[in-house]
Amino acid sequence: MTVTDRSRARLGWRGLLAAAQREYDAPAPRYDVVIELLDQVVGAAVPVAALRSAKALQALALTQLAYSAEYGPLRTVYLTAARGLTTGPLSAPRASAARNGPPARRSVCRPR
Repeated sequence: MTVTDRSRARLGWRGLLAAAQREYDAPAPRYDVVIELLDQVVGAAVPVAALRSAKALQALALTQLAYSAEYGPLRTVYLTAARGLTTGPLSAPRASAARNGPPARRSVCRPR
């Protein structure tokens, strides 16, 4: 199934979600197309249930792309994006947390 930019505008979020599901269920699915279609649904103002199902399907498509990726770092990118869709974005540790920790212990013994 080929979805052009013009037909995407006519479909609306329900049509995009249905087209993405059909593409995912196809005998030879193109997961990159599924992800592109669902990007528009995730970025739009849609009901919470539709947003959840779009994110879940997009995470599945990203996971399938990761399984087929031959380049290791690309596989990591796909899996990290899928995890971000299902559990939320990863947070980086704060730099101030390391400074506020307990002080490092120093040895009181001196070599003789």
